[in-house]
Amino acid sequence: MNLKHWTLVGLSALAIAGCAKKPKPEPVAEPQPPRMDEPARTPAEPPKVDEEALRRQRIQARVSEVFKPVYFAYDQSTLSAEGQSTLQEIGKLMKEVPEITARVEGHADEKGSNDYNLALGERRAKTVNDYLTSYGIQGTRLSTISYGEEKPASEGHDESAWSKNRRVEFTTTF
Repeated sequence: MNLKHWTLVGLSALAIAGCAKKPKPEPVAEPQPPRMDEPARTPAEPPKVDEEALRRQRIQARVSEVFKPVYFAYDQSTLSAEGQSTLQEIGKLMKEVPEITARVEGHADEKGSNDYNLALGERRAKTVNDYLTSYGIQGTRLSTISYGEEKPASEGHDESAWSKNRRVEFTTTF
């Protein structure tokens, strides 16, 4: 074989090698524009927190913890030491969160007439209302109502049930 022949063989080999399949490059995904129905966010931007909703949840948790029923002795509308302690905690929370308002709901057991029990529930609600206003809570943030024996906490007909029904409860808003 002469030089021409080897040159042709070499060029042919280079041509064949140059025609070998090369791997196709991976397609590069183009960034998509944000959809119109969702807000655009950069990857590093944390999700927005509704601070007011969190604050209201914290207040609701505290209200549920602090606003407990105040219980009374049979045929009484005077506060016990335990009742005063409960009302002090309620007063502290109402001072901390001035937008809390409360409806003070007086209740009685089933003993006595409906009229008597409505009046007794009213006296109990007024006692609690007066205590909270003397503690520094504005009267405009409190209202009273008596349910008498109409909404018992316990349906029983014995001292155990009656003692749970002699109470003041609260309905709050904020």
